[in-house]
Amino acid sequence: MTITRETTEANQAHWRRVLGKDRAPVVVERTPTQAERYAAWSASMRAAERKAPASEGRTVVAARATAFTAYQVGDQRHATDGTLWRRVA
Repeated sequence: MTITRETTEANQAHWRRVLGKDRAPVVVERTPTQAERYAAWSASMRAAERKAPASEGRTVVAARATAFTAYQVGDQRHATDGTLWRRVA
């Protein structure tokens, strides 16, 4: 007994009729892979960062810089983006 495409298709058609499922199976929408989900999330985060005001990004940089450094009021420091910061409080 040889299995050929014709016999396979005939068997599928026969059992669809027997089981009352005359239509071909519905194609299920493909779920995104983990890499695709991560890429979409990363793009949305980058878009949110571009929309954020510049002051928010600068406060994060200043907070990171002051975590291990004691600054005096009036001290000036250069942030990573090149802006000059003056300690006011």
